[in-house]
Amino acid sequence: MVKNKSTRDKRFSGFVLLVCTSVLLTFCNSPDKPQTPFTAKDLIAANTVLLDAAMADVFTPPVASRIFAYAHLTHYLTYQSLRPKALPNIKGSIHDLAFFETPDSTGVEPELAALLAFSKMGKKLIYSEVFFDNFEQELKAKALKQGYTAEHLERSQAYAQSVFDQLSSWVDKDHYIETRTYPRYTSTKKPENWRETPPDYEAALEPFWDNIRPLVIDSLNVYEPATLPIYSTDPQSDFYAMAYEVYAASKEHTPAREKTAWFWDCNPVLTIHQGHMIQTIHKFSPPGHWMNIVAQVTAKDQSNYVATTRAFAFTSIAMFDAIIAVWHYKYKTDLVRPITYIQENIDPHWQPVLQTPPFPEYTSGHSAISGAAAEVLTQLFGSEKSFTDKTQLRFGLEERSFTSFKAAANQVNLSRYYGGIHYLMGVQEGGKQGEHIGRQIIERLNKTQ
Repeated sequence: MVKNKSTRDKRFSGFVLLVCTSVLLTFCNSPDKPQTPFTAKDLIAANTVLLDAAMADVFTPPVASRIFAYAHLTHYLTYQSLRPKALPNIKGSIHDLAFFETPDSTGVEPELAALLAFSKMGKKLIYSEVFFDNFEQELKAKALKQGYTAEHLERSQAYAQSVFDQLSSWVDKDHYIETRTYPRYTSTKKPENWRETPPDYEAALEPFWDNIRPLVIDSLNVYEPATLPIYSTDPQSDFYAMAYEVYAASKEHTPAREKTAWFWDCNPVLTIHQGHMIQTIHKFSPPGHWMNIVAQVTAKDQSNYVATTRAFAFTSIAMFDAIIAVWHYKYKTDLVRPITYIQENIDPHWQPVLQTPPFPEYTSGHSAISGAAAEVLTQLFGSEKSFTDKTQLRFGLEERSFTSFKAAANQVNLSRYYGGIHYLMGVQEGGKQGEHIGRQIIERLNKTQ
C-alpha cells in the first residue's frame, strides 16, 4: 500500500507540474503579455529624432549637449529602474538626484516606458515638439499592433510620466534658466582677449555656461590645462610663434587638410556671405556628430538594447560635463582667436578655412567633447574598434573610416588647427581635458551599483 501511495503521489506531482507549466506558458504567451516589439533600433530612431529636432531648432553646442544628456539620462534611469539587473544604478553618481523614486511598475513594458520618457524629456527641451509627437504615435501604433492592450499602454505611459515629472523639476534647477537672464557679455577690447570676429561679429556665446550644474564631475578644475605663453606681439616671443604656427600651416594648405577641416566643422549655423545676401546652412553640432557616431556603431554591431542604452547615456553625460569645464576655461583665460591676432600682427588679409565661432579660444570645445566621447566609447567598445562615419553624407561631404575612436578624436584636433580657428596648443590641451573627464565619468558610472 505504501508503495502504491508513493506511486500515486509521484503521478499527481507530475500532473500538477504539467498543469502549472502549461498555465505558465499560456500566461507568458497570452495577449496580455506579448513579446516586446521594441529593440535598439527604436532607441537609435529616438536619438535621430532628437538630433534632427536640435538641428532644426539651431541649438548651440553647449545647449545641444544639455538636450542630449538629459534625454538619454531620462531614458537610462527609466529603463534601469524596470530592468535593475541589466544596467548599473547610476543615480548615486548624478548630482542632486537622490530624490528619484521608482513608480509602480505593475503591467509596465520597460522599453516602451523608457522610450516614452525619452520623448517627454526631448519635447521639454526643444522647440519643434512635432518631431516627438509623430514619434510617440509610431511607438503606440507599434505596441498595439504587437498585441498590447490599451490598459498596458496606459500603465507604460503613466510610468514614463512619473519619471519625467520627477526629472523635469530637477532639470529646471541646473541654473540654465537663470543664465538666460544674465547681462550681455561685452568683450574687453584688449589685444590679448577675445573680441568679436568676422564675418558676423556675433556676441560671445554662453559666457555663463560654467554656472550650469555638471552631472558627474565634482569640480570644473578636474583637469588643469597647461599655462598659456604670455601675450606678446614680439616676433621672437612664444605667443607670436604659437600664432604664426597657425598662419604657416595655412600656407601649406592642401585639399586633404581642407576636407578634414570641413568634415569636423559641425557648425550648427554656417553663414555664407555673397554681397548683401546671407545664406545659412544648418548641420549637426559637435556633440550631435558624436551622438550620430554612437548610433552608427551600435547599429552596425547590432548591439542589444542594454548596450545601446549605456553607450548613448554615458557618452552624452561625458560630453555635457566636458563642455561645461571647457567653457569655464574659455572665459577664464579669455584668449584672442587666431584670426584676430594674425590679421593685426602678421597678415591683415589672412582668412581661416573655417568660420571662427563666437567665443574665446582656450581650450578647444570640439576637442574636449571629442576626447570625452572617444574615451567613453573606447572603454565600452575597445581600443581597436574601427568604424565608418557617414554623418556628413547628408550634408554633401564624404564618409570617413577610422581605426579607433581616439583616432577620430585626434583628427578632430587637427581639423580645428587646419581650419585656422584654434592654436595647436588649444586643441591638444582640449583633447587631454576631455579625455581626462571622460575617463573619470566612465569609471564612476561603471562602479555605481
